[in-house]
Amino acid sequence: MLAIDLIQLCICFILGVLGDVGTEIKTVRGIEGQTITLNTGLTGLQNDSIYWTYGPVRAQTRIATLNVGRNIPEYNERLNLDAQSGSLTIRSLTTSDNGIYELTVLREQVLKQTFKLTIYAPVSAPYIRPQTQSRSLASPLKQESCSVVCTVKNGRDVTLSWYRGEERINQTINPDTNKTLFLPLEVNEGNDIYSCVANNPVSDQTIKLSIEEHCQPDSARELHIAYCTLMQPGL
Repeated sequence: MLAIDLIQLCICFILGVLGDVGTEIKTVRGIEGQTITLNTGLTGLQNDSIYWTYGPVRAQTRIATLNVGRNIPEYNERLNLDAQSGSLTIRSLTTSDNGIYELTVLREQVLKQTFKLTIYAPVSAPYIRPQTQSRSLASPLKQESCSVVCTVKNGRDVTLSWYRGEERINQTINPDTNKTLFLPLEVNEGNDIYSCVANNPVSDQTIKLSIEEHCQPDSARELHIAYCTLMQPGL
């Protein structure tokens, strides 16, 4: 009886060790609507049994297999299993593809590879609009400073930043993806180049600040009228 218990204990230990082989999780990011391949880096697996499993938290559902001696992978219309490397290609990505993917190769020693796939939507283009502006009373036609705000539609891991040249001078994020991102900027006269950048881990969008476009919402004629009214109230 003791011998049987020892044999069972040894079998459980061996299976536990084999199940841990190659289980380091690789992080992979994809873009909605595009194609991605979970590369294994392996070669010459056509004589092995290969299968992929998937789950949002744990890889429990089998989604693609390659049986010994068949050389014809089994997969659905969006999945393609490479018979030589075991790499899995996923087409027309959606956010429902987020989760854990695990490759298992059955040979003399069980080989496993695990991937964590995160799908992102391409980041939206940011938009700059003017805020209140300050001008000198002595010369209202001369703009001393300009306040603008950059906005962008929020999304997963989206960051909104202001740059002066190559230097990032401000940024904002919000984990609530239902909230639009806003980032104000006070611009003084000078030759500095400012740009607003929205980015996530897979894409970015940039808009440059134009003093003429973003800092002068009022026409020169309207400013001139205001100036004349101030100097000659009877007009």
